[in-house]
Amino acid sequence: MKNLYHEKYLILPQNYLAEEILLGTIFIYPEIFYQIISSIKEEYFFLESHKLIYTYLLIINKKSKFNITEYIYTLGNTNILYKVGGIQKILDLMKQSQIFIISFYNITTYIQELVEIIQYNYIKRLMIQYGNDIIKLAYIAKLSNHYLYNKASSYLNITETKIPRINTKTFKKLITEFLLKTKYTHSTKFINKTKINNNKFHKSGFLQLDKLIFGLFEGDLIVIAGRPSMGKTSLAINIANNIVYNQKSAICIFSLEMSSQQIINKFISINSNLALKKLILKNIYTKDWNKIIKICYKLINKKIYINDKANVSIDYIEYTSKLLKKENKILKLIIIDYLQLIQTNFSSTINRTQELSYITRKLKLLAQYLHTSIVILSQLNRSIENRHNKTPVLSDLKDSGCLNISNNINIINNEYNKVSIKSLIQKSYKVVKINKFKNKNNKTEYKNEYIFILIEYLFESRIKENYFISNTYNHKYLFNYIWTKNYLVCENLPIITSHEKYWRKYKLAKYYIKKIKFKQYSKCYDLNIQDYFNFISKQIIVHNSIEQDADIVLILYQRELNKNNKDLINITLCKNRNGPIGALKLLFYPETTKFTNSDIDLLNE
Repeated sequence: MKNLYHEKYLILPQNYLAEEILLGTIFIYPEIFYQIISSIKEEYFFLESHKLIYTYLLIINKKSKFNITEYIYTLGNTNILYKVGGIQKILDLMKQSQIFIISFYNITTYIQELVEIIQYNYIKRLMIQYGNDIIKLAYIAKLSNHYLYNKASSYLNITETKIPRINTKTFKKLITEFLLKTKYTHSTKFINKTKINNNKFHKSGFLQLDKLIFGLFEGDLIVIAGRPSMGKTSLAINIANNIVYNQKSAICIFSLEMSSQQIINKFISINSNLALKKLILKNIYTKDWNKIIKICYKLINKKIYINDKANVSIDYIEYTSKLLKKENKILKLIIIDYLQLIQTNFSSTINRTQELSYITRKLKLLAQYLHTSIVILSQLNRSIENRHNKTPVLSDLKDSGCLNISNNINIINNEYNKVSIKSLIQKSYKVVKINKFKNKNNKTEYKNEYIFILIEYLFESRIKENYFISNTYNHKYLFNYIWTKNYLVCENLPIITSHEKYWRKYKLAKYYIKKIKFKQYSKCYDLNIQDYFNFISKQIIVHNSIEQDADIVLILYQRELNKNNKDLINITLCKNRNGPIGALKLLFYPETTKFTNSDIDLLNE
């Protein structure tokens, strides 16, 4: 078997001759380059010299129109010409292409065939590479089967995206394009302008909540958080019940804490208005029994899946969800109860905070992959109990990006001063932030009332001798106008800094990080500016908001009684990528665990 493997599979699938003909043809007929540039990437070539040649073709094309003289001159200046074989290699490629191309008139068809050959062999090599990776993973004893399946699936999905898709059009689309081309001379531009965003969403069934979030969008990760016994699970089940009944969609519940029977009891209690206690104790009268039978007949026809396996890993959840989606295409909602009980395969190598960050990232990617809304329940930390103001913030949910307490920030106080954060605790302040990233960057102010103190591990990023900033691992810098988390920043990476030019105007400059090191376990502060995404600390533009993978964060935090002595649950919408943040109140019936709309108007912030 071993000899057969070496004899048959030693040489990787490739066609270097097709690569030579394609590159030589590009040098002679540069106009064909623009036809294939979207179909061929540098990694598609087998030989390293061919990869380098094509890479520099792409670089030259970005700068200006392709010219063979400029191309050779550029390769010579960068010493790449020597690596690919000198000018003689370029000439050989051009000669090779002329041998096989008989006529210019059929060149388009011929080039397309060459492209298909190169793509075909590249996909074969990719399959071999990923197959070998899967075999190596299978030999690792500690890896679970779920993780192995998910990894193998991800490799196949990557390969699938590389395979060219046949451009099949419906007759309806062809007729539409024909009419548009007949009436409009620039039909492509017209079509692009008339595109409509058709994001699918599902109503939660609660009017006040839907006014704020506009429903649960496919691909969104929604966090429902609260202290124990606040009704997190009941609210999630009520939302699931409304979606199943009103929109005829399938749902799946991963219950890591409650049994499937307990969840069924909640569904029956919510729909029948019978006390949950009666169902648990089986204290049911004939009249109630008839009502239960009717509800059960309705629930039987609903697509509701419950997985009550305890101590499951994120890989198991991902694996099960993907299989379920294949079996049931109308799966539109997944509920997980709850975040802190989910395990990973490397819990011994990282702390729990990093582990939860990894889990939420995986869940967000899963929601996007399945085109399904995922609701994850989460606990709050105890810091909310120690505060005078009990209104929850994002930092109550999980660790947020924070700055060292010794850092100064730019505030507005008669004059533009840099003031230590220690002097601002429990005081109102106005923070300097950059308004627009253009040549003229306005410095504006924002008034805030609260600063929260935490104890976290801090990392120091130094860009000059006495020019550094200390913050937590997940706070963000501005790197090439893209927000980048601290743990993704490396040495010699440029970050954007700010320098005041004149009154209320800022100039942006690029500096390189010289050194990054762990500093200490120390006090730090959570500065939250709700309407903006940046502020200035030590002339470095840093990200303001606590960035999480969640699209929506709902926090249940307080019970109160209305005029009719009914329970009202206060809910704060702390984060909302689909609309404004705010607050709302829902009526809660503890006997049946049912939530309903209240008569309280929406409290806008």
